[in-house]
Amino acid sequence: MAVLLGVAVLVFAELFARLVPPPDPRTPTAGDARGVLLHGSPWLLWELHVGDFLERGIPVHVNAAGFRDATRGPKTRARVLSVGDSTIYGYGVRDGEVFTSLLEKRFDADFINGGVPGYSTFQSLNFLDMRGLALDPDVLLVGSLWSDNNFDTFQDADLLAAYADFQQSNTRRFRRVLSHSVLFQWADWTLRVAPRGDEARKVGWMINKQGDIEGARRVDINDYAANLEAFADRMQAHGGGVVYLLPPNREDLLPPGEAPRWAIYRQVMRDVAARHHAPIVDGPAAFGAAGLGVDDLFQDQMHPTAIGHAVLAEAVAKVLDASGWPAVPLRIQAADSALQTYEDR
Repeated sequence: MAVLLGVAVLVFAELFARLVPPPDPRTPTAGDARGVLLHGSPWLLWELHVGDFLERGIPVHVNAAGFRDATRGPKTRARVLSVGDSTIYGYGVRDGEVFTSLLEKRFDADFINGGVPGYSTFQSLNFLDMRGLALDPDVLLVGSLWSDNNFDTFQDADLLAAYADFQQSNTRRFRRVLSHSVLFQWADWTLRVAPRGDEARKVGWMINKQGDIEGARRVDINDYAANLEAFADRMQAHGGGVVYLLPPNREDLLPPGEAPRWAIYRQVMRDVAARHHAPIVDGPAAFGAAGLGVDDLFQDQMHPTAIGHAVLAEAVAKVLDASGWPAVPLRIQAADSALQTYEDR
């Protein structure tokens, strides 16, 4: 009898909870009214604040879905969604100067900017699951590398597991089963997520972080490989294609020296693209062939200038043209070999 009563109470509580669902991770959380461009999010660690801002004197528009992009209505033509960190986002250049905006002027297609400063592949995968796939992209342009390879005092997988991972963390399988219950969602939000919201706000993106290398990579090299694979898996299930983009760096244009610490991450992206026979945009090669000075192409170590974004747009356009897109749809292929294990020295 006590068991039946307990079950009845849980059923009643579940039905009551469904009348007022908990905060939805697919909806951008409320930002800072003072106009801070980035604010904490337990689902993503941080995200863009919706609205119009001046970012170091550069006008930036973030639409209601949390993208640095125009408001998108119903899909009427092919769509490309880009994901990545501040290079993809277009730090330091105007909205219309970002490479995705330039590509939209060249192709009869939507090029949606899903880049967010500081985002790793873990965050971008969550962002894709929460909001990106709802836009029904035909092609996913993956440019994540700098934040993953960066050394810091935290690792994304651990933080996302500690806050509210949504999809990407070691606890996701167990929570995915329980998440069908709205009662569980409320309990999880109230007891675990909401109390740690202030901690999430302590994790931020720092421009040109100075000082000695400390801690560990934000995303372990084998997690990075698995995440790049996950992008392919998502788009294969979605019936679309993936284009991988190797972001350029100022050092690519300097005399060659010791292999940079991000070289292994670039190799992983090349390997994953090759396994799926997916197109890859070689940003370093494109910048090297541009015949322009380092300061013409880069604002700092890795953020392209407006001229650099134009070079990047041209490199992406050449890859898409070579594939016959959009007349010929891009389709990601299943991997034709096993994902290898990498050693990060």
